[in-house]
Amino acid sequence: MYITIIEDEKLLSKNIAKRLKKQWFNSSIYDSYNNFINSEFIKPDLFIIDLSLWDWSWFDIINFIRNRKNLDTPIIITTAYNDLEKKLYGLNLWADDYLTKPYSIEELIARIKVVIRRTYKISNNSKLKYKNFVYNIDKQIIEKNNKEILLANKEISLVEFLLYNKWKIISKEDIIKTVWWERDLLNVSDNNIMVVISNIRKKLWKDFNLQTIKNKWYILKEEK
Repeated sequence: MYITIIEDEKLLSKNIAKRLKKQWFNSSIYDSYNNFINSEFIKPDLFIIDLSLWDWSWFDIINFIRNRKNLDTPIIITTAYNDLEKKLYGLNLWADDYLTKPYSIEELIARIKVVIRRTYKISNNSKLKYKNFVYNIDKQIIEKNNKEILLANKEISLVEFLLYNKWKIISKEDIIKTVWWERDLLNVSDNNIMVVISNIRKKLWKDFNLQTIKNKWYILKEEK
């Protein structure tokens, strides 16, 4: 799914985009009304709009989406305003949810999933299957023969990434950007990656066919 972020705090919007990528959402970022309306318009599945943008440009953005583009795409608005009047006013502008700053990105992600499920009627129990493994995307747990296998956070993130990309050759850079999304590439060593992969192999190796190619790329294979 695709999400448009309109937020003038550049570090915040960058961190939101990184976290969304880990959850398999693509996104685009705009820091002003002009940058948004003058860009090539791509209809997203959801908007995140900062209500604290300069002057009344947030109102123009919502008006542009709802009236000029005639879209009923869900909108989550965020703002530093904390009074009830502005909150209700924002929601009455056809927004679907409201989040007051400062907020955790984890809470934002949770609200995004709720709004998307409600709008597009997506199952609350999405699963990925691989051989005799079943991975519950929402609960972030993996089971083998209906029995949960305990994995650490980075291990489960890497397993999820590989399950989404079966039969694709994955580079170390791909892994870092997805699993260590909160850190820069230079701050993640080969040893960080190898420790996580080693732990996964110890717990899942007999059935989890993860192969290494020249110690730089990885591929998860499954019998066809």
